[in-house]
Amino acid sequence: MGGFTLRGARFGVGTGILAAALGVLMIFAGGAVAQTATWTVQKSPNATLSGGQLESVSCSSATACTAVGNYLDTSGITVTLAESWDGSAWQKHPTPNPSGDTTTSVAPDLLGVSCPASDFCEAVGQYGPQGLTTSLAETWNGSQWTMQSFPVPANSSGAGLAQVSCTSTKFCEAVGSYFDETDGQNAPLAAVWNGTSWTIQATPSLTTPAGFTAVSCTSAKFCEAWGGGNPGNPGPEVAEQWNGTSWALQTVPSNAVSVASVSCTSAKFCEAVGTSAAYSWNGSQWSVQTVPSSLSVAGLNGVSCTSAKFCEMVGVENTEPDYVGVAAVWNGSVWSAQPTTNPSGATYANLNAVSCASAKSCEAVGDYRITTTGNDPKALADAWNGSSWALQQAAAPAGATDNLLNDVSCASASFCAAVGWHFNSAGNEVNLAEIWNGTSWLIKATPNLKSQSGGADDNVLYGVSCVSPSFCQAVGVGPSGPDAALWNGTSWTVQAIPGPDVEPQEVSCATVDFCMAAEGYGDIDVWNGSSWSAGSSVTGFSNLSSISCVSASFCEAVGYDPSGGNAAAWNGTSWTDQSTPGPASNSFNAVSCNAVNSCEAVGQALGTNDEPVPLAEAWDGSVWTIQSALDPTNSQSSSMASVSCTSAGSCTAVGQYASSTPPNFGEPQTLAEVWDGTAWSIPATPDPSSTGENILYGVSCGASDACTAVGQYTDPGDLPATLIEAGD
Repeated sequence: MGGFTLRGARFGVGTGILAAALGVLMIFAGGAVAQTATWTVQKSPNATLSGGQLESVSCSSATACTAVGNYLDTSGITVTLAESWDGSAWQKHPTPNPSGDTTTSVAPDLLGVSCPASDFCEAVGQYGPQGLTTSLAETWNGSQWTMQSFPVPANSSGAGLAQVSCTSTKFCEAVGSYFDETDGQNAPLAAVWNGTSWTIQATPSLTTPAGFTAVSCTSAKFCEAWGGGNPGNPGPEVAEQWNGTSWALQTVPSNAVSVASVSCTSAKFCEAVGTSAAYSWNGSQWSVQTVPSSLSVAGLNGVSCTSAKFCEMVGVENTEPDYVGVAAVWNGSVWSAQPTTNPSGATYANLNAVSCASAKSCEAVGDYRITTTGNDPKALADAWNGSSWALQQAAAPAGATDNLLNDVSCASASFCAAVGWHFNSAGNEVNLAEIWNGTSWLIKATPNLKSQSGGADDNVLYGVSCVSPSFCQAVGVGPSGPDAALWNGTSWTVQAIPGPDVEPQEVSCATVDFCMAAEGYGDIDVWNGSSWSAGSSVTGFSNLSSISCVSASFCEAVGYDPSGGNAAAWNGTSWTDQSTPGPASNSFNAVSCNAVNSCEAVGQALGTNDEPVPLAEAWDGSVWTIQSALDPTNSQSSSMASVSCTSAGSCTAVGQYASSTPPNFGEPQTLAEVWDGTAWSIPATPDPSSTGENILYGVSCGASDACTAVGQYTDPGDLPATLIEAGD
């Protein structure tokens, strides 16, 4: 078994953290019963990213537009999104969500909206897991959105709505698809709103699978709908017309592509667009139109017409390496491409829909990302004023992203600093630091290093050490090597560290004039009160995992040494290897010293069935002695990642264990153990996630009865979130 540092940034997240790190099977359930709970979860902030995906838009005038879609909320759960344009700004409005929208599988999405007036809109979409979706309908009365009851098609096992078109408050058509159990294939779904309720309408029987994707109505007696198959249920494109009484199939051009949007101004003029294609309706037949050559490979997502001589269509095109939003205008004879403006720095911009109140007023909406691999789609809005497109500031609500705290240091019961990382809008890891002021935790801005090319790449803070509320040192890794930041009581400042080979993961400060930072291979940097410089390396370790300094003349380093010497001492001049008892498979993850003759080291050993179990050893100034650390009840495997001692008779260690019981079977759960000078005991620690991961990576005690532990847990959206717990 090799040594390692139990830090979230080093191993990421996953159900197999302990197994992956320790290289053993998690097969043993062991031992100790927890004491009365004395630990509590403290509310800790998480860095958020503005987000939102706008799927559809409808304008009743130049100063009254509504866009709908979805976004990831701060719990990592997908929720519905609606926002309105009043002629000067976009504003988000509260929207209802399906009951039970507390897991990632519900994922409601509003895909279509139609507003014949500023005080009436219908929005439709779907929610639920793939193959078992449920139709979703909501209405706007000028002041609030409310959920509507929507009928379920007979003999169906899943249904969803794609688009809606309203001509008044008493007539709307909603279209989509459902899975028909009678013939085992997708079928078109159409329903009418009469001002009071939705009613499903009969549609012509088809021999091939199809579902409606677009609809446009000019009156209660004329609507056009397009649809077709999908990758899971391929089938030809279909078009159908509503005459006020029934739906009838129409002939479509041969080899017609999937249509995403349709817009009709009368019973004699409609436009439909899809993948690099456009079709027109003249009252008797559909015909293929020529799209601009620059859009020959574009995905055309939306179209809106105000007359037979003015339409706008929008979409997205891969221009290698970026995806950009595109637009084109119809003048009654030809389509012409238009220049569009994409957000600065965006490598992916997508226009999903467009709505025109007149030839001089259109709104297009969609989403963009800083990188195509970024995890934060952000709401996008573009406006047409009759001569050009211009970006608008769409309402982009705050949403969850990955957050993790690696380490914590408390100078007192009323001051702690915790460090780690979170994802930014470009999908990079960036520094995260939080400060405890005795009442609450607050995120404090931390600088991030840039790569040698000037780009902003990954930055991670692994360790922190504070000697007072006005002095902390944090260390980690930037894009070009080592990273350090100094806290002066007000703000963090980036420092230069010798490198690039040294990438410190641990730091310990005895005073404001002496700190040691160490990385896994034993390289050392020393802080002298004004700058960092290279120090004497520690040899013999396969992995150096922790360091603790009492003064400039005494530090302890621990980790894993295949020969069994898992510790070394610094005397102010040089390092001396120390022998540690037990088999060579033992390894340390952390050490805490309060005097030259008083240190505690914790980690893991192999249990009776070769499973990892907690390991604790004490240094008395002469020798290391193994103590009887405890294995939690219902544990498959366990390990301690960090320790903090305020005296020889008061230490607290934290870590994780893999549960052997549902509902967290196999998932890491929080573990804390307390040393009272005689024996170790296990206090109960809370686990915020009832089905996912709960892990403590670091602990610091500002006083014997005031300890703080940090780590991560899986939030309801299956994203890692900061976890801070306090105990005595």
